[in-house]
Amino acid sequence: QVRRGPWLDLAEISPALRDALVLSEDRRFWAHGGVDWQALAASAWANAWNTRTRGASTLTMQLAGLLDDDLARPAGGRSLGSKMSQMARAAQLEARWSKVQILEAYLNLVPLRGELQGVAAAAQVLFGKHANGLDAQEAALLAVMVRGPNANANVLERRACELLRQQHAACDGLGITTGQALTRRPASMGGEAIAPH
Repeated sequence: QVRRGPWLDLAEISPALRDALVLSEDRRFWAHGGVDWQALAASAWANAWNTRTRGASTLTMQLAGLLDDDLARPAGGRSLGSKMSQMARAAQLEARWSKVQILEAYLNLVPLRGELQGVAAAAQVLFGKHANGLDAQEAALLAVMVRGPNANANVLERRACELLRQQHAACDGLGITTGQALTRRPASMGGEAIAPH
């Protein structure tokens, strides 16, 4: 049901992707202990005033959902009890794993588009590259796919351009990169096909 590549050490993943993902999903990843209380407070305040805001789930909380089906995000959203369980599990992960291990596991397990799971498969299928060769635009596209894995090309391009601008990078040619990525057909790289699991 999913298509994965080989497990990659964090050092085998493009620094551009690591940076783009943290900026897009969890800016205080390196500083918090699994739960970003500041982001939670801002999200609660915005919800009280019916204002749209970025979710408050950290990468560690999201990883907890990827590792434990009971903590996976249901279609209708999480209940308060489910969110508390996810936060507790994130704190446990942070106590046992290093930040490097958490980010590595997340990047290897995150669903990115269709049946693609993890950056190894996504980099090969969408860009025809190994994950360590992704440039800033490709990294931004993958990072914004986390929020909407199957969003259309226009939405992905807009979000990726916003992310690139936050990094003081150009969006020139991003539409072409997006279009090519979304129309590529799965192919093997280095003689080894990406195996469905």
